[in-house]
Amino acid sequence: MINQVFSIVAPLFIIAAVGYFYGSRVRPEMRITNQLIMDIFMPALIFHVMIQDDFSPLQYTNLMFAGMLLMLFSGVVAFFLSRVLGFSWRAFVPSAMFSNWANLGLPLYVFALGEQALGAGVMLVVAGNLLCFTIGTYIYSGRLSGFEVLKTPIIVAVILGGAINALGLSLPQAIDMPIEMMGQVAIPLMLFSLGVRLTRVTWHDSKAGIVMAAFCPIVGVFLAVFLCQLVHLSPLHQSILILFGALPPAVINFMLAEQYNRDPETVASMVLIGNIACVISLPLALWFVLAGTG
Repeated sequence: MINQVFSIVAPLFIIAAVGYFYGSRVRPEMRITNQLIMDIFMPALIFHVMIQDDFSPLQYTNLMFAGMLLMLFSGVVAFFLSRVLGFSWRAFVPSAMFSNWANLGLPLYVFALGEQALGAGVMLVVAGNLLCFTIGTYIYSGRLSGFEVLKTPIIVAVILGGAINALGLSLPQAIDMPIEMMGQVAIPLMLFSLGVRLTRVTWHDSKAGIVMAAFCPIVGVFLAVFLCQLVHLSPLHQSILILFGALPPAVINFMLAEQYNRDPETVASMVLIGNIACVISLPLALWFVLAGTG
């Protein structure tokens, strides 16, 4: 079991570590790369998955519902905890809700559970983005973004891919193949970019970071296990939801906090320490999942 867990998580951490050490040495400007991931490569991956003949978005309805409940419940728990500990709730709550669904989640699901987990992981990314760019931006900014979420390339890819899937259309191979190739770039580049991005955040408020590092896997996995009893999910989707719950805070939290000037240094600390701590928490969550499915 230990060898199996190691073989799954090692590629994730090795690629992220390469990005971290490269970023520490070279200090590359990753803004354009991150923009390409969010605007081109990730939408291409989602679009390609959704237009496959064997992909049925309806089979992921319960999983997306459970994923959204997990994020919302995490936010409620985080709100009360932030009040008790004296943290800014507008900085603490989103970091507890919005985790590394894409950069870390998608590779983790695929390496741990196989290619059949990719479609479910993609739909959780969609669910996460829907909440992040509506409720999340509202928390950070103090105002509701309205229909801005519909303009994000990932959601546009979902709408177009869903429409093509529903109509039973197929794209010519000359078009489908380059889309697939661009999508294949997304997962390793996201891990590399995550490593580089972590060189830019700080240890400024380590207390909040340590609390968040414990909060995400403990509360997330507990809520995921609870929701597995509440919402009807297949064994595969239960495993994915538990891993989803164990993920650390996403870098997008730091980017939004910086954009809206909402304690960006504190959020950066939560992202940094939370992602470092996942070196311990993710293997434990993976062991729990594999032991339950073995």
